[in-house]
Amino acid sequence: LTPMMLDQAEKKWSASKPASYRLVVSMEGDRVERGEFEVQVQKGVVTSVKRNGQIAKPASGQDYSMEGLFKIIHEEIDLAEKPSLLGAPEGYSAYLMARFDDSTGRLRHYRRAVGGISNSIDIQVLRFEPLAEPGR
Repeated sequence: LTPMMLDQAEKKWSASKPASYRLVVSMEGDRVERGEFEVQVQKGVVTSVKRNGQIAKPASGQDYSMEGLFKIIHEEIDLAEKPSLLGAPEGYSAYLMARFDDSTGRLRHYRRAVGGISNSIDIQVLRFEPLAEPGR
């Protein structure tokens, strides 16, 4: 994954994103407790986040909406520039891989692996569905 690939996907998403949608995201890793997040976005605003079926109040910018996922990946790219921040021994790198939807740019799957240490993270969009606007 390169910053240019991420920017291209984000531009496609911005141009094609529905105003309202629902998605289910799975996140797990060596240092992250596995979680499944169900997120509802209405008219561009996150209206509900559930983690493992329980209502969650995520920190600002960590709402697991598609925009929130792009923000996380931007942060990951910044961290990967200094692998030692992710715990990598001297001389090791962080490896970032991502798959985006060809037509909409939305994230499908993201994975980070760090050489020389167990510090991976895996984010998968399990379901994504645009929602009809009320009154349409």
